[in-house]
Amino acid sequence: MAEPMIWPTRMNATDALFWLMDRVPEMRSTIGALVILERAPSRDRIHAEFDRLSYELVRMRQRVIEVPFSLAPPEWVEDPHFDLAYHLRTVAIPAPGGIDELLTEMGPLYATAFDRDRPLWEAYVAEGLLGGRGALFIKMHHCLVDGVGGTRLFEALLADRRDAAAGTAVHERDGRSTSFPAVIGRALLYNAEEAVGAAQAMLGSLVDVALKPSSLLADIPRSVKTLTGFGRELAVRRAESPLHTSRSLSRTLSTFEMSLPQIDTARERLGATNNDVILTIVSGAMHRWHTSRGADVKELRAMVPVNLRGGENDNLGNRIGLLAVSLPVGEPNPLHRLRTIQEHMGRIKSDRRARLYPVLARLMMAMPLTLAERLGRQQTARTNFVCTNVPGPRQTCYLGGEVIEKIYPYAPLVGDHPVAVALYSYRDTVFVGLDVDAMAMHDLPHFRDALQESYDEVLNISQRTDTSRSRRSRNAGARRTHHVAE
Repeated sequence: MAEPMIWPTRMNATDALFWLMDRVPEMRSTIGALVILERAPSRDRIHAEFDRLSYELVRMRQRVIEVPFSLAPPEWVEDPHFDLAYHLRTVAIPAPGGIDELLTEMGPLYATAFDRDRPLWEAYVAEGLLGGRGALFIKMHHCLVDGVGGTRLFEALLADRRDAAAGTAVHERDGRSTSFPAVIGRALLYNAEEAVGAAQAMLGSLVDVALKPSSLLADIPRSVKTLTGFGRELAVRRAESPLHTSRSLSRTLSTFEMSLPQIDTARERLGATNNDVILTIVSGAMHRWHTSRGADVKELRAMVPVNLRGGENDNLGNRIGLLAVSLPVGEPNPLHRLRTIQEHMGRIKSDRRARLYPVLARLMMAMPLTLAERLGRQQTARTNFVCTNVPGPRQTCYLGGEVIEKIYPYAPLVGDHPVAVALYSYRDTVFVGLDVDAMAMHDLPHFRDALQESYDEVLNISQRTDTSRSRRSRNAGARRTHHVAE
């Protein structure tokens, strides 16, 4: 049985930072997913599903209340004027109703800002697709949840069998007042509780040090290593690239797919992680794209979100670190690219620098808006593009009583990021959502072709590596047999 979701009534610092930065158009942070169904469900069934979910998933009926004078992070409160028809809409896809026509319709909708006075999600049911298929495009503000938490939230929408009834949910109304005195009072109480919690944590640390002074000495080198790695990452500038020549607020969406069993096999043969293999494939695609533009780029930096969750119940809100991973896109040999990426990721994991990002978010929230905005821009300007990889369910899932065939994720283009590559594994496929600014990458089909070529290249090198290993093993066995015979 799934663990119950935790619904904090107030944003954490990272949530609040995403909300704060949303005031700047180019810093808007929206995550999305395109769900392809085997058949189109009825409008009544979809409406019933989302009506139920809007009660079960509390955030779907909540809006954001900012605290006067920024005394505390914003609150989540129930929207007394919630209108499901506003959030759940139907879109007619023009003929012939293929994936290209579908994504052309969804791109502008994905790029449109949320109404900040309403719950921060929208869903679009597509009608008129080829073969009678159904499709649903969902977008949420990043302050609601991060990639892993979004997956858990999204999976609550899915059923594990076709005949699962939509049912009804019992709704307990949120009785919190949104009046000025009530909001201020809760903020002051929150600050008092935070101060008590911080004092208790500090006291606990002092007790631990008194009982085990050797632990303090052991932690000092580790802390220095973490701070050094974090500082080094903040100081490095991104590489120059034609990706950053022109920018706009428009979005162009596309898709790509890879076999999860093939990725797993390549990972095992190459002695790597799935993320290492994925970053190697994306690096190869970037190498091909830049070469086709006549750009001799040796290295790019990808912003890679890292999950910082510790407990199973830590479901909602953002619990992520944002790592700047150097990718050797100028290296033509895929095996050398992989080993370089592994070495760099090894340093990042060993110094645990990602854990300092929530601290940075809290510091930014304490700054004046203009200073926080400037620092936010500087942070996104350290990297060239976004790449995120989130695991999903291996079993078949259903929505509105229909089989889900494909799930493509979409990550935001924040600040100066012109490309976002998002990956989500479902059943035996890794589904890739490509979100690009057409002003920066007007030849998106060429980049998809480059992804295919790089994917094939990595699979081939893993097969050759496995063949070479098998040959060495057979030769070693033959030598051992020869010595025994002698």
